Amino acid sequence: MSYRIAVTSDDGKYVNQHFGQTTHFLLFEVEDDGKYEYLGSVKNNPTCSSDEKNKSEQAISLIDDVSILITQNLGKKPLEICIKKGIKPVISYKAIDDALDEVINNYTLE
Repeated sequence: MSYRIAVTSDDGKYVNQHFGQTTHFLLFEVEDDGKYEYLGSVKNNPTCSSDEKNKSEQAISLIDDVSILITQNLGKKPLEICIKKGIKPVISYKAIDDALDEVINNYTLE
């Protein structure tokens, strides 16, 4: 069964953005054999610079069809929302390909 992963990155090469500062999420589809495909990106309004209520919920609603979020870091509120929605957050500072390989090989979906 395939699943999706969202990644926070501003250059498309490294996991280098904090969840609250990301301007877009990169989306990947992972197949049963562990191979993945880039699907595109989803534009996001960074939550750290927003005065809107429920800003973390709004950002996570953009990626609510993913199983895993790979990010450089995230705060307590987005962490709680991810867990509640069944999205597994993973902290990484690696190249995106390395982070995806590590997640695909070491994390199980529950």
